[in-house]
Amino acid sequence: MYTPAGLRPGTPVPLVVVLHGCDQSVLDAALGMQVSAFAQRAGFVAVCPEQSAADNVRRCWNWFQPRHQARGSGEPAAIARITDRVLEGCHGLTLDRNRVHVMGLSAGGAMAEILAATYPDIYASVGIHSSPQFGAARSPMTALVAMKSGGPDPERQGRLAYTAMGPQARVVPVIVFQGDVDRTVWAGNGDAVVRQWLATSRLADGDGPAYDFSRPHASNADRVPGGLSYEVRSWNDATGRPVVEYWVVSGLGHAWSGGESAGSYTDPRGPSATGAMCDFFDQTAMEREVAATATFGRLGVFGARAFLTSRRT
Repeated sequence: MYTPAGLRPGTPVPLVVVLHGCDQSVLDAALGMQVSAFAQRAGFVAVCPEQSAADNVRRCWNWFQPRHQARGSGEPAAIARITDRVLEGCHGLTLDRNRVHVMGLSAGGAMAEILAATYPDIYASVGIHSSPQFGAARSPMTALVAMKSGGPDPERQGRLAYTAMGPQARVVPVIVFQGDVDRTVWAGNGDAVVRQWLATSRLADGDGPAYDFSRPHASNADRVPGGLSYEVRSWNDATGRPVVEYWVVSGLGHAWSGGESAGSYTDPRGPSATGAMCDFFDQTAMEREVAATATFGRLGVFGARAFLTSRRT
C-alpha cells in the first residue's frame, strides 16, 4: 500500500487498487505504472495486491478459471476483502467509499473487469489495459485462444457480465487501453472489451441510450510529442457522463502505455495510461452529489477536467 505524504486526516480521499500482470511483482508493476508519483501528486491512496507463485507459477491472476469469475469466490473475493480492510482501517486516514477504483494490465486488467462485474457496489470505475473481455475463457487453453484470436460474442459476454452483477447491477464506467501491435493479447480484444461493456451498460441502464460501438459520442486522434500516435473514442450516457473511453495506441505492443522504463512491460513512448485513467476516475464517483473539489484533476496530465459524478447506485 502506498499512502502519500500530506493527506489531511478527516478529508476523504480516493483509493485506487492496482493489479499487476503476469511475471510481475507489485513493486515492478507499481514502478512501471508510476503509481507512487501519481498518488503523491493527486493525493490518493494506492493498494497493490500481489498474486502468489503458489497459486500461479507466473503470478498471473487466474481470470480464466470459473471459480475466479464470480462474486464471493476465489481471487475476486480476496481482492474485495483486501479493499474493504484498507477502507476500514487506513491508519487514521478517511477514504471515500464512493471513489474506489481499480486498474490493471493484462491478467490484472482481466481481473479488474471481473471485479467490475462481481463487485459493482465497491468499485466506482475500472481501467483495463491489454486484456480479453469478461468471461472470455473458462480454462488455460481457452484463455490462450481468447488472447490470440479474441473471445466469444461481445453481446453474449455483455449479458453474462450484467448477470454476474446481480442485484448490485449499475453502470460501471470503464476506460480501455489497447496497443495495435500487441502480440500477446491480440489487438482485436480491445474492440471486444468495449463492445462487451457497452452491452453491459445498456442492460444496467434500462432507460439509457442504446450504445453503438460504431457511433461514439466523441472521437479524436493525437500523437505524443516524439512518441506514438493514438485515437480516443468515448461513449456517454444521456446526461453526458462517461460510460466507456477507448484508447488505441499505434505501435504499442504488450506494454503499459506511457509507463516508466525502469518497470517491466512498459512503453514510455505512448500516452500515459495512468494519467488518462486518473482523469477518467475523476469523473466517475458513485456519490450522488458533485464534490466541491477534484482530486485527480490536479494532475493536469491531459488538461484539467471538471469533476463529475456518475450518480449510479
